[in-house]
Amino acid sequence: MDEIDKLHLLAELSHDFCELNHGPGTRREDFPATDYIVMPFGYPESDVSEVSERELVVPVCEECARALLGNEWTLLYCFECCSSQWVSRKLAKNSYRDHILWMKGCPHCACEFGGVHFKDLKAVKDSATFLGNLIDEIAA
Repeated sequence: MDEIDKLHLLAELSHDFCELNHGPGTRREDFPATDYIVMPFGYPESDVSEVSERELVVPVCEECARALLGNEWTLLYCFECCSSQWVSRKLAKNSYRDHILWMKGCPHCACEFGGVHFKDLKAVKDSATFLGNLIDEIAA
């Protein structure tokens, strides 16, 4: 994603709403977006470089952005059907350490599970990140 695309997305931010799951009986219009998660998907070209074929851009509200950077919640996100589910780390049977688990296929959209991509937003640079952080890095 080049700088012009990033600025265009940020200009549209005031018209977007959070696309993450806020629970039953909620309307997405009640959660205005304050940032975007940008997740590049591609393949390694060599040990040093990677080719990004496409980028998934997900608008998020301030509450979800805080939850993604904290250690209380893990987000399960299917990039095939764009469904999401929050998992409380202290109540979960499994031990989650990553902030986002990107799934290829989920029970909502596929009969066959296609795999998981783990992302820790605090530890991984040049991967899933908030668009607002990218603009701050460009300005610096």
